[in-house]
Amino acid sequence: MAPLPTPHAELQRPDGARLALYVDGPSDPDLVLVMAHGWQAAASVWNEHVRQLPRPRTRIVRYDQRGHGNSTGGRALPSIPLLADDLKAVIAATAPGRLPVLLAGHSMGGMAVLALAAQHPHLIGDKVTAALLAATTSGGLDLAAPQHPPLKRLIGLTRHAMAAACIHAPLPAHRIRELVRPRPYPQPPIDIAAHWFKALMRHDVADQIDALARIPVHILVGDNDQTIPPIHALRLAAQIPTSQLHVIAGGGHRLPTQHPEAFLAALERACADALPPAARWHRRLSRRERATTTLTTTGAGTADSRPS
Repeated sequence: MAPLPTPHAELQRPDGARLALYVDGPSDPDLVLVMAHGWQAAASVWNEHVRQLPRPRTRIVRYDQRGHGNSTGGRALPSIPLLADDLKAVIAATAPGRLPVLLAGHSMGGMAVLALAAQHPHLIGDKVTAALLAATTSGGLDLAAPQHPPLKRLIGLTRHAMAAACIHAPLPAHRIRELVRPRPYPQPPIDIAAHWFKALMRHDVADQIDALARIPVHILVGDNDQTIPPIHALRLAAQIPTSQLHVIAGGGHRLPTQHPEAFLAALERACADALPPAARWHRRLSRRERATTTLTTTGAGTADSRPS
């Protein structure tokens, strides 16, 4: 299991939560990359990407989502809008002035990015100049919802029952999780994770993300993702006319850790798109000279997959 890194700073939130921040890169960057991890993960999932991203002038900001890693939970009820407000605060604290920002979010982190676009659309295009959304959704994850057929509803209701059991009997639930689904990174307490599961099920901003059409958006999905099926990425790509869809053949849900090379290739492209036009042209020349890009992309709504 990857150890939790020592935070470089803490960001105090109004409800008492303290967000652990990890900042790498120069004091005079040309771009700030803010990376938001997923449910039951921590900022350590980005360790390899920080080491391997070939952009010495990029400031890379990782943070533990509240209730995860070294960040505390605070008093507020877990919700994706709350994560969006946290992300807004992280941007304000780490990207001063007119520094452009690239947001990269995986799973729940991607939902925070989408919720930010819904709640604070003025930031999109003005401050946030590009985004990378990996294995995520704008809503519709709750299979217990009445529009689903009976079998899917049964699966959804079972998941809710399991979450309730985790909240009310966390110790045995924690032991089962460690046996059944061990992870290579630290996970939050099982009862905290269950509260965040409920937040994921409530998440729905599908009709509120028009602001993302102002910026380049890279959407990354594994064609074998059983947690957030690829249909969610296809819907996002159809909704966002400025998006490019990257499909990882054989990829599951944990793309940053299980397919790091494909994720890094998409991240490099997103960095190039986030830069101002003059710097972007220079970046394209350097990428062409290195000739390291291997991931194929297509426009919104279509996919050209290649194994990572």
